[in-house]
Amino acid sequence: MTVFAIILISVVYILISNKIFIGSTDSEFTDYLKNNHVLANDKIDGKLFDDSFYNSQVILLGEVHGYADNQKLDQELLTFLNQKAGVRYYIAEMDSTNSHKLNLFLHGNTKDQNLLKEVVLAVQKRIPQQSSKELLEKWNHMYDYNQTLQDSLKISVIGIDTDFNDNSRKISRDSAMIMNFKNSVKKLNIGHKKFYGLFGFYHVLQHGVKKNEKPFAERLKNSGFKTSSIVSYTLDSEMYLPKNPQFPTPDDQKVGWINADGPLMLVKGINDFKEFTQPNSITLFKLNANSSPYQHSNKLISVKSTMFGESFTPKENTNTLDYFQYMVLLRNSKALTPLQ
Repeated sequence: MTVFAIILISVVYILISNKIFIGSTDSEFTDYLKNNHVLANDKIDGKLFDDSFYNSQVILLGEVHGYADNQKLDQELLTFLNQKAGVRYYIAEMDSTNSHKLNLFLHGNTKDQNLLKEVVLAVQKRIPQQSSKELLEKWNHMYDYNQTLQDSLKISVIGIDTDFNDNSRKISRDSAMIMNFKNSVKKLNIGHKKFYGLFGFYHVLQHGVKKNEKPFAERLKNSGFKTSSIVSYTLDSEMYLPKNPQFPTPDDQKVGWINADGPLMLVKGINDFKEFTQPNSITLFKLNANSSPYQHSNKLISVKSTMFGESFTPKENTNTLDYFQYMVLLRNSKALTPLQ
């Protein structure tokens, strides 16, 4: 057998196995999703959110870093929750030093662009794919929004990540996050308040997928904080992948290989959602309505990464809703833009 034939057989095998993993559309799920989705391109209207969602003390959005529309979605959700539920505390995947600087910006008399840029550039140390022009624009927008609010409703940021300048790991990041969150809540005497934040996908899972590790959201629930999680997936989208020594990166630092339907990332059950989304759209899906098939399924939480990133296998006797309750699907999202 020639080398070419071996390569061809290997490629065909991978394509077939990927297709089997994702699965074809299932009418039980599409019939459900038909009545439980809403377009969220420009604003969140909230009609899919139920009492359980609004009664949550902590609401989390989980993303795969690098997609521009997640910054837009984060901005829309924060604004919506501030207006609808009075949420004014944004918990962030950044350290307390930089959240303090961000608060100085948000509550300043003028837009201090140098201070904001300092924060956005600092994010490169921990989340290189998030440090971007869009991140800067989001917080500029939130500054303007804050100016329209009474002091009692103005948005403030609580950074709960580990020190950006300290890479030593005495405890896991998620352990540090819950400890820092609790300490901040106690220090500020805001245990009765509601919180919202954007984090990397893994941190918002309400059940562990790794042996002996618990995500931030699971630790929140175990600590008595009622939590709702929303996860974001993408189709036909580009990711910002900064140049790094680990992976080959195009000159423009944009890649289109990492979407929920492959080739480098595969999400079981993603095909059920395609017919309900439009090109260039953001669509919100409610997964936990009455008679939801996700109550007895592991779709969306079974994730296979074929080259880099993390694969997730749900724990035995768990279902999708044990991990998150809502999903957002981005179509044709652009990549984040490096900050010049």
